[in-house]
Amino acid sequence: MARLRQQYPSNYSSSSNINTELENIIRYVNAAELGDKTLSELLGQIFNSSGEWTGPVEFKFDSTNGLQYRVGTYTSTTDGWITIAEAADIKGTAGDSSATVGQSIFYDRSDLTATSGQTVFAYANASTDVLIIYKNGLLQPTSAYTVSAANNNVTFGSGLTSGDKVTIYKIRTDSISNFNRTDYAITSTQTQIAYTHTATDTFLVYKNGVLMRTGGSNDYTSSDANNSITFTSNLVNNDVVSVLKVEDTSTATLTGLMTTSEYTDISTGLIDFTKLSIADDEIPQAKVASLATGLAAKAKLTVSSSTPSAPAAGDLWLDTSQTPNQLKFYNGTTFISTNPTSSIPTFTSSNASQVLKVNGTGTALEYGSVDVTSLVPKTFMGAASGVASLDSAAKIPTAQIPPLYATHTFPLFEGSVSNATFLIKRLWKENIRIDGLTAIVSTGTCTIQLAVDGVAIGTSQAISATKADVTFGSSVSIDATTSSKRLQVIVTNDSSSANLELGVAAVSTISLS
Repeated sequence: MARLRQQYPSNYSSSSNINTELENIIRYVNAAELGDKTLSELLGQIFNSSGEWTGPVEFKFDSTNGLQYRVGTYTSTTDGWITIAEAADIKGTAGDSSATVGQSIFYDRSDLTATSGQTVFAYANASTDVLIIYKNGLLQPTSAYTVSAANNNVTFGSGLTSGDKVTIYKIRTDSISNFNRTDYAITSTQTQIAYTHTATDTFLVYKNGVLMRTGGSNDYTSSDANNSITFTSNLVNNDVVSVLKVEDTSTATLTGLMTTSEYTDISTGLIDFTKLSIADDEIPQAKVASLATGLAAKAKLTVSSSTPSAPAAGDLWLDTSQTPNQLKFYNGTTFISTNPTSSIPTFTSSNASQVLKVNGTGTALEYGSVDVTSLVPKTFMGAASGVASLDSAAKIPTAQIPPLYATHTFPLFEGSVSNATFLIKRLWKENIRIDGLTAIVSTGTCTIQLAVDGVAIGTSQAISATKADVTFGSSVSIDATTSSKRLQVIVTNDSSSANLELGVAAVSTISLS
């Protein structure tokens, strides 16, 4: 189908693309219509309901007009015949035997030498082949070996001696009238064995692998009246007698032998195919070069109103139960129409705002709602309990960033302590929070309390030579962003204290504006 092109593979996002594809297919199908007949009608003339070729081509040999053929369907047995070769040009007539060619009975001989203990011998054979095997010149009974066509070998039941000679033949059974082989395992002393045969049959008799001579003064005689073979000496226990019918009653009859250059190729000696009278379905597919392989690689087309049975992936089906007929292909699970619109399910008002998607098993299309459970609504951006938005530089605006804090300690050391107010730090452009303090003196005792611009804040703390780490029950905030503030400590109740070490635990707010 090289002329059928897909215009927009995997790109049917618009109705124009889909319309182009449909028009392309329709033009292709229209081009396939001949003589006011559809593609299915044309295929129906050459294929049966099982998709097998039944093209209306006939050949015949007419004794007056010669070798003829015709194509088409005719009501008359005499209409439409076209002569291939005149009767006078065909040498020989039916039943006139020009010659006979004898067939070789034994063929494909192989001589092998055994190694010590060897049991398996390579020999190419088919499952239909009949083999005759000799060891050191003695015919072997069939019980002594097995033949494998699958492995192309012959296997003896026990190992052979080094140097044993093994000879293997094939029997051309199709050239022998009713070929058969019979092996007799003798279990008691006797001279006669039963063997059904006719007076015209020719057979070979072996005793323990040695070929016997026929005739009263020789090794045996045979009687077709009694269907028996009688030996002139006794057969004893464990003797093995093998009888092979090998009469070659079949000869190749050459009727109308065409040997002149008018009918054969001088360089090859082959007969011109157009000079042969071949009946319909007479040539096996395997006899036509690459035909069987080529047919096996092609998709099977079935023209039927019912689903084909036991289809294989890639098979085609022209469904004639629909009007117009639909061409479908088998995907390994079901037949799918080649019409793209057939794969889109029908929608109703209940499918409003839904989208077309592949189903959970990946085998068909279906309608379904868009899954937005993993998406954040736009109204949540920059909103309370929502998410931050991004500015034009793909960064979070400072207004949406929560306050950031940095902790640090404001230190103070006074070696000479007295009842007075001491400056710890002047604050400016800061908004801090006081969460606690730590203090100690080397000797004596005193009382301290923090102050801002001389106004006491927090609670007073008694300080001694034992370190005091104090966390305020309520933090104290100091806003020095618009006006500077003095952070101070007021010392009272001094009693010989010295070397005051003070650390104020503060948290500063970091502004990103």
